[in-house]
Amino acid sequence: MSRQMKQTNDEEQMVTLYLEFRKLCQSYQKGHRAAYVREYRHYWHNVLKDKFTQSYEEVLKSLKWPFSSPPEASPPPKEAMAKFTSLTKNLFLIEEPEDFMTDVKVKDESAQVEKPPCLPVRILLRPLKKRFQFHFTGSRQTARIDRPEWFLTQTLTWIKHHQGFVRTQVQPVADKIELTHVKAVDEFNSGLIALSAERLHTVLALYHTQAAKGDIVDVDAAFAHAVDETLGFQKELLEITGKDVNSVLSILTKAETFVRWLSVEKKYALAKMDESLGCSQWSEGVGAGAGAATGSALWIPRAADWFVTLLRTIEDRYVLLPQPGHRLQFLELQLELVEEWRVRLTQLLGAALDTLHVDSFLSADASSHPLTAVINAAHHTRTVLLQWAHSLHYLQLHYYRRQFQNFTQQQHHEEEEESSSSDSSDSDEYSETEGDGVRKPRKDSNAEALSLMEVEVRAKNLALSEMSRQNSIAPDLNQYDVTTPIVNLAVAEPLTGEDEAEEAGVFAEAPALLARLRDAGLAALAEHILLEFKAGLKDYKRQKWHGLLIVEEMALSVSTSLCRPLAALCTRLSVAAQRLAPTLTARLRAHLADIVDSYIFEEIVLESWFNTGGTMQFTHDVKRNLVPAFAPPNKVASQVNQLPRLLEACRLLNLDYDDARRLRAVLTKQPAAAAESLAHYHINNIQHPQALQILNQRTDLSDSASPSSVMELF
Repeated sequence: MSRQMKQTNDEEQMVTLYLEFRKLCQSYQKGHRAAYVREYRHYWHNVLKDKFTQSYEEVLKSLKWPFSSPPEASPPPKEAMAKFTSLTKNLFLIEEPEDFMTDVKVKDESAQVEKPPCLPVRILLRPLKKRFQFHFTGSRQTARIDRPEWFLTQTLTWIKHHQGFVRTQVQPVADKIELTHVKAVDEFNSGLIALSAERLHTVLALYHTQAAKGDIVDVDAAFAHAVDETLGFQKELLEITGKDVNSVLSILTKAETFVRWLSVEKKYALAKMDESLGCSQWSEGVGAGAGAATGSALWIPRAADWFVTLLRTIEDRYVLLPQPGHRLQFLELQLELVEEWRVRLTQLLGAALDTLHVDSFLSADASSHPLTAVINAAHHTRTVLLQWAHSLHYLQLHYYRRQFQNFTQQQHHEEEEESSSSDSSDSDEYSETEGDGVRKPRKDSNAEALSLMEVEVRAKNLALSEMSRQNSIAPDLNQYDVTTPIVNLAVAEPLTGEDEAEEAGVFAEAPALLARLRDAGLAALAEHILLEFKAGLKDYKRQKWHGLLIVEEMALSVSTSLCRPLAALCTRLSVAAQRLAPTLTARLRAHLADIVDSYIFEEIVLESWFNTGGTMQFTHDVKRNLVPAFAPPNKVASQVNQLPRLLEACRLLNLDYDDARRLRAVLTKQPAAAAESLAHYHINNIQHPQALQILNQRTDLSDSASPSSVMELF
């Protein structure tokens, strides 16, 4: 058979003889004869491989391989393609035997080394490897280490130009001879990507040495540029090949490189944060200025929009990483940045409070006050984080972190059990003797333990289940009146305890801390608005409500002493409403109404006597002036209940004489029935003693039992 292979010049016959020879050699498995047969088989394999490789390379030259453009532009000659197909088939058939492949040693056993490409693909890659080494290694201009995009772009170009040819001309040959393990396109692309990965590893290692020599001024900038180009390469590679190949990303996730990546990300993120807050336009709305789109969110500060974009950019970079552990480390970086952002906003809040003066929020100028900008920034950041917390990406990280914590706790618990049982000679294999005297083997504690891969899969399934649950219970918002104002500020307070933690998801307490900052800003703004209002009510509080004349209802107007402070309050509230987010405006309006309601009720209603004229004037002030002042623009004042105690006080003051006397008698003599009696008149927010005091301070109900004669008030 060996003599026939030497004498024949027919390639197909030579391959047929070699296959028969290889099959014959398989019968020799032991002894010196097996070693001799193996070496002889390798000899003939190398002879055929060299012969076919030389012919293959000649055919490739005639096909003008490597291509400078996709082969569809200029179809190759049919004769050359026929020869190419024949040689490809022969190379597949004489592929190295499995025992020969076992000679390949892996230096790093922990590294996952892919199987080498098939023989035809290796030959196809040779000229491309030579070109790559020629252009992108050594001292050539194209080998500059600060321009990794050059070799990455060239790799993508080669994949675009050649993978179609490999798919249509090489893979069908393997399929025809039933080589199911051959994936020619994947092997070809992996070979080219491996070149880029190896060069990228070298480039990243050279940055420090070149910086020490002074060849690179800013090492971090060069490193960040290389990371961006690598991630861009990975995205485009996924679009071109349709498969997620992580060999390039594995370079970025090596321990030393990954730690440096995190450090550089944090450095530039903090610099960008300080730059955005240091800009004079940081407090302006993103939709402000010329060319603003209709319906733009004018209340979102530019700095907050920049910060959210910064977090999104970081997410877009690390979302490509295959290992959830690496993504979790980037998530921790995002949480650190959110905390840094909150600290800076807190500092800006303190500075903004120092800039408040008497004329603040009295004029609707175009510029936004720093106080409202800080409130809006905290609110916008919190809203975005809560929205992200329910996205698939962050849900997967949330559940993975929880599953991983359970996994590590289980591992730690098992290690403690093993160490505690190591002193007993029998406890390793047998449990304690049971009632029948038979000792049974102990269950393997690792049988039910999850592997890290199973942890990741379970986290993905939990995230998908949560997304499905949210979609299934999502309400139809059209059936609700989302413009209804919040009557009480406490209604809009952040969730507490487990509900808040579950709502924030992977962001933990960050949204709650931002909500606390936002509410502190709103409280300070409300205090500033009410400061002059309370001071201006001194004359209103001293008004003699017991001595006012009865005036026709049509002739009533707002009290003179209330007009000025109420006008200033309405102006400041209107200006603040133009600068705050709509939901924050509702919160501020409700908060102000609650304070005004309590203040006027305690300082005026409970401290004053009312005759019929005073009751009419006070009722007019409340219903026609105070209530409309705090009513939302899209609501009729009579439909809202922003001042519940004042409205109920007016109801008590306006009760008919007989009803008022009966109610006072019940409140005085039957305290147990007080709540029911007050509820009958729709009095739900005023306590029993306060209601009795208001009735007693009606001049028409005064009698000798009153603390002092009503006539002494005149």
